[in-house]
Amino acid sequence: MLCYNFKDYAGFQERFGFVEHGNGEKSRKNKILLAYIKQPSLFKEASRTGDYSLINISSMSELKQTMLQRVQESGCNDESLPNKVQLINYTFYSSKYATDEFNGVCQDGDIKCIRYKNCNDGRTYKMKAGKLLQALILETEFGRTLPEQVLVYLMEEFATDFQSYSSTTLIENTLFVNKEFSRIYSSSACVGDFGSCMVDRGHYYFFDNAIDASAAYLENKDGEIVARCIVYNKVYDEDGKVWRLAERQYSRGSDNKLKRALVDALIREKYIDGFKAIGAGCGAASSFEDIEGNSLSDKKFRIECDLDCEDTLSYQDSFKWYDIDKRIAYNYPEAGADYGLDTTDINLYGDGDDEDEPQEYDSYHQRDAWDVCTVWVHGERETCDIDELDDFIEINGTYYHEDDVTTCSKCGKLHLSDNSVYSELTDSDYCCEDCKEAAEQKYIEENWHYSDYDKTYFEDKKDLTTYLSWDWNVVNYTTKTISKHTLEKLSFYLFNGVYYDRINPITGLPYYVEEAEEVAA
Repeated sequence: MLCYNFKDYAGFQERFGFVEHGNGEKSRKNKILLAYIKQPSLFKEASRTGDYSLINISSMSELKQTMLQRVQESGCNDESLPNKVQLINYTFYSSKYATDEFNGVCQDGDIKCIRYKNCNDGRTYKMKAGKLLQALILETEFGRTLPEQVLVYLMEEFATDFQSYSSTTLIENTLFVNKEFSRIYSSSACVGDFGSCMVDRGHYYFFDNAIDASAAYLENKDGEIVARCIVYNKVYDEDGKVWRLAERQYSRGSDNKLKRALVDALIREKYIDGFKAIGAGCGAASSFEDIEGNSLSDKKFRIECDLDCEDTLSYQDSFKWYDIDKRIAYNYPEAGADYGLDTTDINLYGDGDDEDEPQEYDSYHQRDAWDVCTVWVHGERETCDIDELDDFIEINGTYYHEDDVTTCSKCGKLHLSDNSVYSELTDSDYCCEDCKEAAEQKYIEENWHYSDYDKTYFEDKKDLTTYLSWDWNVVNYTTKTISKHTLEKLSFYLFNGVYYDRINPITGLPYYVEEAEEVAA
């Protein structure tokens, strides 16, 4: 184990000062890891206890696992947190929240939220997954020590994980792993063509004859395939280690949640050791991850491929550099690999299924097209058939994938989700700060309580009280509101439990009391 004490801080920074690799996400995550590990308090605590495990965290997956494990342990040992919150395979502890037999899954089909019980009133509610995790983390002593960057990262990761878990639980899909390649490439067996260029073209013979592979897919309760991928059963890395890797996934409507559910099922049933990244960057030949979520992009993989020039070929996303003499396909350019398997031609001779074929390539649907335009999918630039733009929304002349676009809750304007401004007050997203502020002001005016004296709103009605204010225009008192905190600082007059801002200076009594006494006399 590598151990560091506080005097080694500069050397430690150098060790974890990660360089950028052109991948914005990876660079950002390394900075999150560094933000956690470089805390001086960690070194002091490690020096005191001799436990350097937190300092030696070296990957994002290890950070995630370690932080959530420590949060669970911290809650379990805290007597002030008596309630269990069971979510996925985690057990958190809380003073306020608990889960029932559904383990957080909303029975109304909302996969982005967690169903929970409020232990204060005994009622069942739901809350966004990341937001509830934040509340659970901050209830623990350990969780309150986490930097904001780490907390946000854990919220984002958990929200994705729980959404996938909810999808699998609610939809009740069944996993199959077999040699039914003809089924997974048939639109009659699948719910649509999944945007794949190989559907209904008969190229699936490649997987039966040329490589060691399996067909993996999810079927819904009606026996329809909703997600599928190819599993390479024998993949070698540069060290000779054998891996089982799931290739790029395809799903109904290109739904990433279904792709995630398929991968999770393969991991759960121990069919794979790694998989092609889901979402942004999935088209890169090297974008594999292991089952813990660690990137494998630095590894060089190869598979055995027995393919002659006249044999049927199916378009290859990853192992597309082919050495026909060695009968090896690589996921990286290799000397001697003189054939490209990333083609929709029926074989290496370049024969097409039709004599008159379109010349453009639709990278989004993975097929040829007559005319294409540029589109943006999860931050990645792709091309798409101009006659098949149903999945895209045009904003200022640019096409964005519908999953990347949202509607402003205030003005209704379409904008990129990544540019949204979130309001914790309204629990909604907005296109700009102006809309957020306007929506928050409206929410406050409709839901909070106004203090006439302070000329502002208070969230809790218990913070306000009333007083009688003398109004010379009507020659009478009117009831007004004031914050209790402000009232304590003022010299108001109290009679029979009622506060007055002005009294008769001659009698020392409220005006209306004096008048009442005169009438009585």
